[in-house]
Parts: sequence; C-alpha cells; structure tokens
Amino acid sequence: MQLSTPHEAFRFRRQYTADATVLLVGFFAAGKKTLGIIASVALRRRFIEFDSFFQREIHASPQEFIARHGLARYREVELEISRDILTKYDKGCVIVGLGGSASSSLQKLLSEFAQSHPVVYVRRDGAELRHAISASPEKFERLFEVGNAFFESCSNFDFFNHTQHRTDRALPTYLKLKETERVFVTFLRRIFEKCHREMFSVKPFSASHTYALQVPLTWLDDTTHDLETLETGADAITVVISSEDMGSNRVQDRLLRHIATLRMGCRVPVIIDVADSQNTPPDGYPWLLELILRLAPDALMCSLEHAEEFMAKLNFSKGSTKIVGTVHEPLPVGSTGRSMDPAALVEQINRLRFDVLRVTGESMSTNDHLETLSFIRDMQGISDLPIIAYNTRSLGRASVCLNPTLSPVTLQSSTGVTLPEAQRALSACYLLQSKRYHIFGQGVKHTLSPAMHNMSYSTSGLPHTYHVFTSEKITEVEQLLTDESVGGITVSLPFKSAIIPYLDEVSPDARDMNAVNTVVLEHKHQSNGDITIICKGFNTDYIGIRDCIYKFLSPANAVRDGTSALIIGAGGMAHAAVYACYELGVKHMCIYNRTPENGQKLVDYYHQWAQSRGTDLRLHVLCSAEDPWPEGVRLPTIVVACIPPYKIGGPDEGPVVFKISEKWLESRTGGVFVEVAYGPFRTPLMTQINSRSSKGWVMVDGLKVLLEQGIAQYELFTKRPAPVHVMRRAIQEQSIKYGYIHE
Repeated sequence: MQLSTPHEAFRFRRQYTADATVLLVGFFAAGKKTLGIIASVALRRRFIEFDSFFQREIHASPQEFIARHGLARYREVELEISRDILTKYDKGCVIVGLGGSASSSLQKLLSEFAQSHPVVYVRRDGAELRHAISASPEKFERLFEVGNAFFESCSNFDFFNHTQHRTDRALPTYLKLKETERVFVTFLRRIFEKCHREMFSVKPFSASHTYALQVPLTWLDDTTHDLETLETGADAITVVISSEDMGSNRVQDRLLRHIATLRMGCRVPVIIDVADSQNTPPDGYPWLLELILRLAPDALMCSLEHAEEFMAKLNFSKGSTKIVGTVHEPLPVGSTGRSMDPAALVEQINRLRFDVLRVTGESMSTNDHLETLSFIRDMQGISDLPIIAYNTRSLGRASVCLNPTLSPVTLQSSTGVTLPEAQRALSACYLLQSKRYHIFGQGVKHTLSPAMHNMSYSTSGLPHTYHVFTSEKITEVEQLLTDESVGGITVSLPFKSAIIPYLDEVSPDARDMNAVNTVVLEHKHQSNGDITIICKGFNTDYIGIRDCIYKFLSPANAVRDGTSALIIGAGGMAHAAVYACYELGVKHMCIYNRTPENGQKLVDYYHQWAQSRGTDLRLHVLCSAEDPWPEGVRLPTIVVACIPPYKIGGPDEGPVVFKISEKWLESRTGGVFVEVAYGPFRTPLMTQINSRSSKGWVMVDGLKVLLEQGIAQYELFTKRPAPVHVMRRAIQEQSIKYGYIHE
C-alpha cells in the first residue's frame, strides 16, 4: 500500500511553534473555507483566503485573470501571490485556497512551507466532489488523479470532511456542522500538542487499570454495526490493521473514512495497531505508517524488530502521536528464554525515544500470569514509561485482566476479554472495591439519576450501586460523608451551598459558584490500618448547561464579543448557568427572577467575583416581563431557564406557570433555549420557545442537561470513561416510563 504520490515517507518533522500558520489545501467544494473559518475563530487566528487576496492585489478574480491573460501567465502570478501570502502570514493565521493550478513550482513552494507549518489536505467523498464539479466522468477522474497527487505531495496531514456519517441520528444540518467543528478543532489542537482533555477519568496510559477496545478495520467496514456500541466505557479505541488489510489497495480510503467516523462518534483517544507481517512489501510498512501519521492519531503501535534507522525516522516524524514500541515472542511474558530482559528493553525504548512499551507473549499455563505480574513490577522499578504486558491465547486472559495499562478488551467474549468481564475480574480479586453512591436532597424521589448511574455501572461491569437519600436537613449528610462504603454523593436542592462547610476540598469552579452538586469521597489507607476519608466537592451542573449550549447553539450564533444571554431564576442552578455562559465566552447577561431582590443578589455576587478576578462581566436585572431589553446589549441568543418544572409538592401540584417577554426573543438568528429542570409537564416556557422554532430557536430539555452533567459526574465518581450511549438509553427508557417530556 502506498500513498498515491511517490514522495518519501517520514520527511516531515510535524513539530511546530505555537503560532505557526495553518494551511488548508484540497479540491473545490471540499469544505476548506468553512473549516478555515471554524479554525480561525476557535484558535483566534486571522483568516486569509487566496481568492480574496488575489482580488485585492490584482483587481480581478483568478477566473477573470485567466480569461484575459491565459493560464500560463496566471500560474506565474499565482506563484508570486502564494509566495507573498506565505511570507507575510506565516504566523497566527489560517490560510485557504492555495494550490489551484497544481503546478510543480507551487508544489515545491507548499512543500517547503510544510516543513515548518501544518498543511492539511482536506479530503471529501469522491462522489460528493463529482457532484460539485461540472465535468464528464472521464475528465473528473483525470482531474482528481492529478489534484490528489498534488495535494498529497505538498501536505503533511489529512482530514476527511464527513458530510454524512454513520453516527447521524436525523440531526439537523447545523448540528452536523457543530460535530465537524468539534472534531476539526480537536484535530488541530492535537497537531499543536494542545489537545484539551474534556474527560474526568484517569489518563489512558496511567497504570490504574485502563482498557483499549480492539476494533478490527474490517468491523468498521460493516455499515450494519452500530458505532454507539463502541462507547463501552473503555479508555481508548484501538483500530487493528491486519496483514490482509495491508495488502488491500483500499486501505488508505478505508482508514481515512473510518478514523473520521470514529472521531465523530467517540470521546476517547484513537490508537492504531498495525500488524507486522513478513508478507508485507518492504516499502509497504513505512508508507502505511506515514499515512497513519498524516491522520494524527493519539498513538501508533510499531514493532521494535525493525531497523533502528527506520524507527528513528518514525520518531522524527511522529509529531504529537505517541509511539508504542511492541515486542512479541512465542513465550510467556517474564519467562526464561525470552530474547530481551527488562533492562535491555528499557535501554532500547529510551534510546529510540518512544513513549510506551508493550510486551506480549503466548501463555502456556494458568500460572503464567504470575510471571507477567513479576515482569511488570520489575519494569516499573527501572522505568517511568507506561508498560503494557500480557499474554495472548485463552490461558492469557488472567494477565489481560491484571495488566494495569490499556489492557486489550473486545466487544465479544468469544474473541477475548470484554470490558465488563475485565472489571468484574478485578472486583472478584478485591482489586476494585464496590461503592455506594447517593443523591441527597429534599425533592429527589422523582429523580432519574439512580436509573442512569445503575444501568451504567451494571453494563460496564462495575460493582457499584446508586441510591436515593431524601432529607430535610443538611446535617444528615454527615452519615454519608463518614461511611467507608460510600464513594460519592450527588447533592440536590436546597443543599448545594450548605454542603461546602462539610468538605475538605472544593474545586475552583465550584468555589467560584459557591455551589457543589458532586462530592467524591477518597479513602486514604494509613500505615496503622486506619482509613481517612477526604471529601472533595465539584460542580457538574454548569458542565451540563455549558455542553448543551455549545452542542445546540447554531454556528450563526457562535459566541462573539457582543453575545448576550438571559438567565431565568436566581438559585443555585442560575449560579451554574451564569458560570457556564462565562466559560463559553459570554460577557453580557440579564437575570430575570420573580423576586428581583434575589436576582440582584446573583448579579452582585458575580460582579464582585468578576472584579476580584479582573474579568469583564456585565449583568443586569430585569424586574418584570414588561421591562425593555437593556439598551446597548444585543438581544439574547442563549436563554437558560433555571426554575422548577412544577410547584412545591411534586408533579401532582401542577406545572409552574412562567413566561417571558416576546420582545426578548426577537434575535434575527434565533438561539438556544435550555430548560434545566425536567418533569412530566410541558412548561409554558417550552411552549413559548417551540412556537419560535421556525425562527431559529432550538429547545433543549432538562433530560439532555441531566445526561451531560451525569457524564461528568460518572467519571468523577468512578475515574472511568462514561458509557454515554448506555446513560442516554437509561434516561430515554425512564422518561418514557414516567411520562417525562423529552424533546
């Protein structure tokens, strides 16, 4: 397998200064301009488009210039303009549109630029390109062959721009674009080694019993498979490329599409494991690894049996991708007779400057896993690098379960160890202690949290349980905080501020909001046998609100300097809503509460907080629904309702009647409305917003907020990635059972 152009593998270093300009190249209609604008906004960089620059400099469009002066003269001017752009804007920019003529001189210029800058070839499905480019099938194939060779030769990264993908669930167009935005921005941040970790679980390469779900490339080929099943709660997904895959002339196209699809639907890192087959052509292996590095995976596995010159080139070109050096011998790990001892392996992996070592063997006896554990202990004593070690075959399953770092798990027991089986094995060995979790508050008997958490624990093989603790007094929380069997508490109304004096530590964001809804109990075992319980407070309410706003806010309403928000309510959830909007970059907010005095308290609190932080944050109080929107503040594109769905006493008392001024909802581009609470009634606010759906307003119900905050809470409680699709299914089933409104 080779890239379609004959350039040398591993010729790009893929390490850049923080402000290096990003260049996007590719065919017409591949989506470069849209992605370029997305990148410029997210990375706060200047956007430069070749056609616009050409028009300003030459006072004619490229098409007009060609019509007047011919293609040969245009290529000369195009080269001059391109060189001028790359020289003037080599820092702090995103450039699109270069490379239209695909000349050899331009190829050389862009290749030189790629030595010190990310040049991303934006790919798109050939059928979609064919539909967008007016040409006969024969002419299109010729154009595609020439253009593809050009763009591959002068770029160092590939990004496949999905317009339709298998994770679609009848999503509106703007939400598909939001998914593309998330994936592309994460892709660029990974290139610059600034990828922000949004999960609250432990890091995948830590020695804390993490797991990598093994997914064969052929499994991804089958479009009947549900990709949501990959969200098992594993710490990473490993795409396994077999020797048969390497012999396929479609492996490049398959990898491009499948990795893009995985990134659309999965939150965890993607690792690629390439089989080291003796049947592979000598040049096939490096070409395949070069292709993989162009996709910027989180990690790539490579056998240490290759020549060190080859592996040095791979290390030179890896960029932000971690390289996992692998060793396999047909003997159990740690047994006598293996060719390399622990010290020799550590010396080799350090010399190559690889990031992780994986040692595998073949189990011959049920006792082999003890030697494997001894090997891991010896390796950890002489190296700080992450160590993966286990035996294959059915007798090696115990070593897979006991291996501490990225143990391979499968979707079916028949092909290996599943994640639930691995975690139940740890529990059976008393290496994973069962914990009880509780939701603590006054009106919590109708909560869906127990169903969401319990189904997730059960499906993932965790031995935990989640319960309801109804209380009228905050002091009763002490019996939970001092119970050694309790692992954490969800704090509900009205105790989110009252709980703080009972805690040993409070996260900075929860401290800023003066509200805690998640308490994690850490149990420290002392040398004398005593257990010390450390109570740590967090706030996942604002995370749920923030993520719902971000996911459902259309690109037309992307947060800018003048964006404003309306917060309805003034309680603990309103505190979280203000903080969520601030985290998204919103600096102008209005508070509307039935009791204006409480609204003013919220405003005063955040004004004082902003002043102490040196932050520009402007809040206003709206005293009644008849108040005009404040002058000089744009109409809101974000509305968050933080009031209960029904009257005190529960659903039997009926819904809370609350409406806002229609004039506050006259944003020309609509916006997003988030209903924080959930219940069996369609509130007047929901009805009011739904009537404006044709004007761009999107309704987000409280069940979606519950899911988003629950994801963060699950990971804080368990230190494991959340099985999102399981949590979503639990909420859907329970909301149907109890008749809750689900938009």
